[in-house]
Amino acid sequence: MASLSIPFLAATLGVPLPAHAPTPFGSQGAAEDLRPEIDEPSWRQVLTWLGGERDRLAADLETAHGKLLERAGERFPELAERLEPTPPRPTPTGYGVLPRLRGNDPFAQARPRERSYSLERVSTGFKGEMRDAALLAARAGEEDEARLEAQVDEFERLRKRLRDLEEHMSYHEWWQRAVVDDADYFAERNEIVAMTREWRRVLEAGDDRERARQLERELVERVAPFKATPGLAIERAADGSEILAVEVHTDITDEAFLTALAEGIDDSWNGAEAMGAARLRVEVAFVHHAGTELYAKGAPAHKEVIDTDEHLARFPAGALVITTGAASTHARVGRHVLLGPGALTPRTLAHEFGHLLGFTDAYLRGFDGSPTDRYGVVLVEWSGLLDDLMGDSRGGRVSAGMVERLRKAYGCP
Repeated sequence: MASLSIPFLAATLGVPLPAHAPTPFGSQGAAEDLRPEIDEPSWRQVLTWLGGERDRLAADLETAHGKLLERAGERFPELAERLEPTPPRPTPTGYGVLPRLRGNDPFAQARPRERSYSLERVSTGFKGEMRDAALLAARAGEEDEARLEAQVDEFERLRKRLRDLEEHMSYHEWWQRAVVDDADYFAERNEIVAMTREWRRVLEAGDDRERARQLERELVERVAPFKATPGLAIERAADGSEILAVEVHTDITDEAFLTALAEGIDDSWNGAEAMGAARLRVEVAFVHHAGTELYAKGAPAHKEVIDTDEHLARFPAGALVITTGAASTHARVGRHVLLGPGALTPRTLAHEFGHLLGFTDAYLRGFDGSPTDRYGVVLVEWSGLLDDLMGDSRGGRVSAGMVERLRKAYGCP
């Protein structure tokens, strides 16, 4: 499990939860009556209940969409364009489902920061959104042109909330299970979380600088160890530059997505100042596998839920793989990247590619509480512990230290 990663949640949500905030969405306090009433509560039952709330929100937005689109018609084309041709529906997961791509965030200097993600806060935070969507569905057909633009604004806001909810659900679907399945790994991660909190406490107290420096050095060593990927080697080109060739096996047939993936890797890696200074380039070649090659009786249907471990086992042994089928995008260092439907940037894809090269996440994930608690664990993430692409998948860059690790691991004759 030590090689398991997922892009930092803020990269996929766009609206990160503040640490220890009482509710992530809507108003506070009165949302208590939305909590699921269950005799033996568990995170799985909470997610099932949230799925019903998500479907209800999507249904109200579909009703509102139809009414608003009919009213906008040809008289208000700019409003009709904002509504899009099809209504928002729950995002599918499964075989062949690719992430939505959005533009890169600005580069930013990473600073250490703790965030927490609580399924309880998600489950109690949508009373306002559910009420607002029901009201919009009821009133969207009113013939009041003066209110039409404001209603389209409200529709867009609620559509974004729907996507935010889905991202949170996917995140908890994966990690609530992972803390149970990989208990030893998370026990070690929680030790580092405690060390990180102690480091920040000592640093902010300012009365023991040597202790703070000692803790920082130990954190860097423990948080992001490099694990060389077998079979990779740097070769020298005729012009004296260095090339790290990487074969990536995939069954993805969407050429536009593969082009965006390749361009994202090229921009973040080969476009980095540190790579240019070292005269090192990464060259990616995709090895395509047809569904009929992997599945003799025919590939799964598009959006079909699959066993991702069994799916990955169908690729050649030892191959570096990028494929679909996950509820939420995550990777195993030196092995594979499993894509989910949540929105990603080209830079985040380049971050995931970094795991195939041997880099582990330079951010930290642990948890507070217990998996047997009513809403499962409260997941804890520390970002900004290293100021590079692997420490910040949104705004980080390939650093000189990362280049040095590549050259040391894969050499050059």
